[in-house]
Amino acid sequence: MKSMRINIYKQIAMGKSVVILSFFMLIAGGCGQTTKKQAGVAINETVSGQVESDSTVQSEYDNHPVENEEKNFRQIGIDEKIGNRTLKDYLSDKKIPQIFKDVFQQKQSIFEDEEKTFPIIYTLSSTDKERHPFYFVLVTRTMWWADGMFAEGLGMEARKYVESNTRQFLDYFLTETVLTSYDFKQWAKFTLYEILIDSDENLEELENTRNKMKKNCKGCSSEKIKMIDKFIENMYAEYNEIQRRNMEWEKNNL
Repeated sequence: MKSMRINIYKQIAMGKSVVILSFFMLIAGGCGQTTKKQAGVAINETVSGQVESDSTVQSEYDNHPVENEEKNFRQIGIDEKIGNRTLKDYLSDKKIPQIFKDVFQQKQSIFEDEEKTFPIIYTLSSTDKERHPFYFVLVTRTMWWADGMFAEGLGMEARKYVESNTRQFLDYFLTETVLTSYDFKQWAKFTLYEILIDSDENLEELENTRNKMKKNCKGCSSEKIKMIDKFIENMYAEYNEIQRRNMEWEKNNL
């Protein structure tokens, strides 16, 4: 299990063109649960799109600066809506921790003060309907930067969320125009990482996740059922990419 954990987080690093395992990657397995418990306490009272084609995403957002052209990271305008409120409204909301806003706007790295940024992951389970759309988009944005322990915690919560809150997950990608097909793939990637770590690379677990998602989406439209299948397809595609990277890495480093 430890070797599998190291292998998966090596893939995260390699995705950033970094083939070096950090200290946190090596100890993530032993500290993940403790960190989660601490983060859950820290968050306490504070935290009470549409799926498009890649070409559409690129053309539609040409007027927005892109931090990383290769990854098609989506910058969000201050007056764009997330849920029923604009980003400007959320940034002026005193009930949202300032550090969450700073991470959202990339004014602060998720690694600068992990004790305060780790709780971002657990906003997925927030019952605050007014602010949850902001939290969901915030968590989605951290998937572009996550590494080490933060990535592990993110994978754990991502899997739990898509399997138990399937309808809400799909609704966000159908209604929130700030979310892109690239974001959808990021969710599939982090869910896959957690499945591979938890099951010691048993791909049958991907089908179990498909079944859980469909079970929690009984009565859903055919569009949502197709989205679930696409989500699983993205996980299989990412797994194949992991295997390719492994072979390439071993060829160049062993």
